[in-house]
Amino acid sequence: MNDVAPPEKPKRKAKPAQASKRANSATPKVDRRRAPETKSRILDAAELLFLERGFHGASIRDISREAQVQIALAYYHFGSKEDLFRAVVDRRAGDNAGGMLRALKELKRDPERAGKPDELFRAFLQPIVDRALRGGDGWHNYIRLLAHVANQPQDASYVTPFNENYDSIIKAYIDHLRGIEPTLDDPDVYWAFYFFQAAVSHVLTESGMVDRQSGGLCCSKDLDTIVDKLARVFGAGLAGLAQG
Repeated sequence: MNDVAPPEKPKRKAKPAQASKRANSATPKVDRRRAPETKSRILDAAELLFLERGFHGASIRDISREAQVQIALAYYHFGSKEDLFRAVVDRRAGDNAGGMLRALKELKRDPERAGKPDELFRAFLQPIVDRALRGGDGWHNYIRLLAHVANQPQDASYVTPFNENYDSIIKAYIDHLRGIEPTLDDPDVYWAFYFFQAAVSHVLTESGMVDRQSGGLCCSKDLDTIVDKLARVFGAGLAGLAQG
């Protein structure tokens, strides 16, 4: 009697749970630590808390909580708090400094404006205000943060990225100012621009001081108006300083 092979057993269909498990095992896992949105959330939170609490008042733990990420992820992406602060400043510095430099180049190409001090001050401030008013919440926070940093002791190590990104732009404007008023000696040129920067860093904080002092006649958030008035005041002041 010939041997008969037993019938082949039919293959069992995988249960839905098993099939799902196999499908998931075939899909590469995403490393959440490397997800770009995680890094952006940390930077957004840091930008906000550094503005609200200052460098020393905002901790990595606070920032992680605001970003809704584990504190280990903040250390993974940025290391120290000082490195995180640098990343916050650097993230938007290229666009901001680039806009300021383009405004200066456009001024130099316009012979009717190039020799007027008020136009120099306007060129410096207008692109900053445009980003603060029309760039969204992130840009608004960033510009206000820079204004606060400008008023911190300049020998503090965490201020270094601010100086590295913007000192060359400041120098370019000062050099042009020197050409507008060649009768001014160098100390007066630097004093004039220093006073201007001090005014700019104050108005960009939108403190509300002028609102209170004017009884509501003026608004510290009306930055477009401030650009025009600040440029004219400092333009006239520089002319007076040049006359001795």
